[in-house]
Amino acid sequence: MKRLLVAATVGLLALMTVAGPAGARTFGAVYANDAVYRVFGNAANVPDGTGTDPFATFTNSTNADQLGVAEFAPGSPTGHHGGRWAVYRVTWTSGDASTLVTSWSQLASLADAGQLTITRDPAADFRCPVLGDPEPIG
Repeated sequence: MKRLLVAATVGLLALMTVAGPAGARTFGAVYANDAVYRVFGNAANVPDGTGTDPFATFTNSTNADQLGVAEFAPGSPTGHHGGRWAVYRVTWTSGDASTLVTSWSQLASLADAGQLTITRDPAADFRCPVLGDPEPIG
């Protein structure tokens, strides 16, 4: 009985050690597939230019609700690599800089129409896991 009590105590302490840091994380958000996903920072080393999942940030958006836009998120049929981001900088050139962009397909369509430019920034690659259970926009 004493062994069982000690094992349970050790297990509980191990769980608290793992759960404690997770609860202390600062969460943010990102748009993907027309939904909002929670994200959290991770101190993992990502050498310049080794990101795999496209992630766009806006240099001149005037929309206060504009977040970064990820091409993939949990549940994407293919391509998601757990948030090892290849960073792209998006600049509005002739389009409406107040437009809220919430998906990679919308971003690509706007770029194809010449309303914005998308430039790869390999020195900005980073790791930031995206969590499941997205929230609808709005």
